[in-house]
Amino acid sequence: YVWPRPNSRQAPDPRFLCQTSSLDFLISQNFDFNKLIKDGISYLRPMEVEKLRSMTMERHEYKRSLNSQNNTPEQIIAIPQEQEGFIQEVTEKLQAFIKNEDEQKFEIDRCNAFQRRLVYQTAKQNFPTLGLSGVTRPGGERVISVSKDVDALQSFVQQQEQNELSDVEDAFGFSKVIKMISESKKLVVGHNMVLDICHTLNQFCAPLPLEYGDFKEMTSTVFPNILDTKLMANTIPFKDEIYNSSLNELLRTVSEKPYEMLTIKPSKAGYGYTETDEKYHEAGYDAYITGLCLISMHKRLCKLCNNRIVSVDAESTMLKPFLNKLYLMKVADIPYMNLGAADMYPDRDHVFHLVIPKEWKTQDVVLLFSSIGGVNVFWIDDTSVFVGLRDKTFANTVLQTIQSNNVYTISTYKDYVLREEAEKYANNSQTDNDANSSASVSGGLNTPKSSPFRVDKRELHTGRSAVQNTANQTGITPMLEKKTFEDGIQAALAAKSKESADPAPKRNAAKVGESKSGAKMGERKNGAKKRDGAESGGGGGAEKRPVSPDSSKTTGVKRSRSVVEDKAFEEPAWE
Repeated sequence: YVWPRPNSRQAPDPRFLCQTSSLDFLISQNFDFNKLIKDGISYLRPMEVEKLRSMTMERHEYKRSLNSQNNTPEQIIAIPQEQEGFIQEVTEKLQAFIKNEDEQKFEIDRCNAFQRRLVYQTAKQNFPTLGLSGVTRPGGERVISVSKDVDALQSFVQQQEQNELSDVEDAFGFSKVIKMISESKKLVVGHNMVLDICHTLNQFCAPLPLEYGDFKEMTSTVFPNILDTKLMANTIPFKDEIYNSSLNELLRTVSEKPYEMLTIKPSKAGYGYTETDEKYHEAGYDAYITGLCLISMHKRLCKLCNNRIVSVDAESTMLKPFLNKLYLMKVADIPYMNLGAADMYPDRDHVFHLVIPKEWKTQDVVLLFSSIGGVNVFWIDDTSVFVGLRDKTFANTVLQTIQSNNVYTISTYKDYVLREEAEKYANNSQTDNDANSSASVSGGLNTPKSSPFRVDKRELHTGRSAVQNTANQTGITPMLEKKTFEDGIQAALAAKSKESADPAPKRNAAKVGESKSGAKMGERKNGAKKRDGAESGGGGGAEKRPVSPDSSKTTGVKRSRSVVEDKAFEEPAWE
């Protein structure tokens, strides 16, 4: 369990939301909320640690300035009348402390921050031979420690400051594990792991970027070697043998012939898991059996390609076709997200963009296209949708049959993309102009180097991208058939052998064909999903618009809406 416990008053104090259905599910899986909050490992993002470190060092500098003898008259605070009695009492205590030769130090307690400031000031002016330092008692009470041995007190203060800085580093917590995994460049394995990656980056690295391309770049930078067993199970040659790729069914399939399941015993009795525990949805167990499935599938792949079985790691030639590709659920024409190169560019000539009144439902859109045929409706927001023809042969007749008017506007998917890119380009140009204006005043800005993963998304839409594939992929994609897969493996092995023999191999940039970056991450996260919603009573008394499709013809499918709370982050960009 991990829990972002604030280690000081300056540390972030996060808030979060949770659905009741999620809590019910966790309870049904024996989730221990007491252990989560009481014993959960704390963590901070790197930028939060840096900010906390800076604040701690500034506080140390401020404390040292209180004991400094070089304060200017402007820094001296006039003692208010109501505090004169308190200062007189402290002065008498300090005088008595100096006269008492047996007492080497004592503490001044029961004073607030302003009173402590006055005590420091008075001691500097009237008792320069004494050393004062702020100390926190075990119960959290702040007191002032006074000592005659200034050198010993200085040493104590330095040790206290070092301890506070060590506490800041310890507050980094579980994020250290993520950092070590990232630096190791080892294979990070998951099953249907898009959300796992998103949460890991957002919790332990930095807030997720809004742009899809920036998200891919961030993911590739933090985790350069990712493998999704869900993608493997739905790819040639495994999809011919694995009919259900859910994790529990996948484990059952790869435990039987022709697969070979590895037997692993815990190194210490009473710890770890076995595959017969069946503690599904417990994070450690799910990770354990995901690793077992990968080992079994890797052994099977080696046998199919007539290769000797080698270790399972990021350098395995057998795993190159699946490396840095994340399986995408419920996306019909893009089977995976390619983190190491441009995504595949699907044919969307049969898709149209429609801007409609916010009162329209899915059934209104379906009725509008009823003269053409069946359609699939994908909601972007309350007033715009994508409409995909089920029969692509009628794509050329849509704009002839349905024309824009003062109620709705229709355009091809290509025109929609061009409009979006033109608007984004105009916004970026304006931002650049504003930045240049600011730079001319401030003397210039430092521009970071462009990342090798950054892609001009305008090129992706037009198919002119020449992005280098830095992941050294073999060229095999999960869309190819079995023979192409095996031929590609053999070609990759031959190329690798030739490369090792040649002391100075010539590397050619992998040419990326027609490809396209997806929509904004923010749109995918925050767009309200709508479904068919036939309201009983046919409109509930609302005035019917004569230009709207006939709402009396309902499809009988209920429409629902998902609302996601959008939060603004104050942290700097993840770079």
